[in-house]
Amino acid sequence: MMEEWVKITLILCAFGTLREIRPSEPFVTEFLLGEWRNITEHQLNQEVYPVGTYSYLAQLILVFLITDFLRFKPVIIISGLSGISVYAVLLWTESLQWLQVSQFLYGMYMATEVAYLTYIYAKVDSAKYALVSSYTRIASLTGRFLSGVSSQLLIHFELMDYRDLNYITFTAQILASFWAFWLPSVPYGIYFHRRSNSNSVTADVIAIKDNPLGAIKLEKRSLRSNVGEASTLIARHARSAYSRPTVLAWSALYAVALALFVQAQTYVQLLWKYIQEESDSPVAYNGAVEAIQTLLGAFGAFLTSYFARGVLPAPIMAIQGVAVFLATVIPNVFVSYAGYVVMGMLYHFTITMASAKIASQLSDESCFGLIFGINTLIGTGLQSILTAILIQGLHLPITSQYYSLSGLFLLAASCWILVWAVKNCAQKKSIQISMEK
Repeated sequence: MMEEWVKITLILCAFGTLREIRPSEPFVTEFLLGEWRNITEHQLNQEVYPVGTYSYLAQLILVFLITDFLRFKPVIIISGLSGISVYAVLLWTESLQWLQVSQFLYGMYMATEVAYLTYIYAKVDSAKYALVSSYTRIASLTGRFLSGVSSQLLIHFELMDYRDLNYITFTAQILASFWAFWLPSVPYGIYFHRRSNSNSVTADVIAIKDNPLGAIKLEKRSLRSNVGEASTLIARHARSAYSRPTVLAWSALYAVALALFVQAQTYVQLLWKYIQEESDSPVAYNGAVEAIQTLLGAFGAFLTSYFARGVLPAPIMAIQGVAVFLATVIPNVFVSYAGYVVMGMLYHFTITMASAKIASQLSDESCFGLIFGINTLIGTGLQSILTAILIQGLHLPITSQYYSLSGLFLLAASCWILVWAVKNCAQKKSIQISMEK
């Protein structure tokens, strides 16, 4: 008989793979600026994509608070349904206002991903965390790779146009939502609806007989006491984690790396389109580039298990900055593709390394999902600030946006080197003083 954790993992991986099958995404800019809609690049840059960024941040805060309270599965289902809504709006509406609505829904779609990523911490035994985490990550990367390859082949051989790709994405989201309903319910949360101690069972305790981990006992609490207890526990875990200098430093790196990468990824198709128009290169290979970036990103994440200990983040972020600069300054779309791939591969290396460093410092298993969520929230907030300043504040053209991002990568690398140097000097001085004593 199949073990329960294997069954859960298979369903979760099926959902993750289907959710990431979005062949329309590598060519979403081409579609939105094509014959099907009457909008300009300026409107797309200034009035459409920023809505998705701000919506993601606002809804991530809400989702972060309610996911554990609703015990994960309902939010995962909402994730699938919001994906269906996004692509239904894109397929069957035309106005700028409806396009902004689709971006709001896309923000919900991305925000609810946190439920998929943290479900395992509440449902799977802690001994399986690392194994199931790797499987779910592989499932997501598989979906992204299939999206890149299929979209490029379908466009290259003219089997579909940019709009038709959305039908595949729409169908995949329907199938993902179907699979979400098959996920086992979570009878208890990490912070809300917690398991009680078996040695402190009172008369108002009920047994959850169908729990695969055994007879879990849940206390009946009022909403107020439940929220109060959860808030106290969240605050204690966050304070315990972030009071450790290593967790604080690597969390800062995680948030900054996430913000810069997502900002670069969100608008990169506009950069490619600009370079193609300037160099008279009509053929787009966005799908192939995303497929390569996914493969090399997975390889970069794999390399952390061998090289993370002896590698400093500063040189990596400096290389990312140079890659973004070259991808912008050289008027050749293939150079821009290469710069994006290099940046993406190093991002996955950095983010995986940061996650491993943080996890190694956390003694309480329930902290993993919390710290991941907080760091993602901070990173999304930083990306929203970048959007507000670079795009809607300064109204920078697309090339200037990427010059700014390359500078920010170099600034982040410089700050890390400075902190590392100060820390080393302080340690040497401390050793010297202790030797003199």
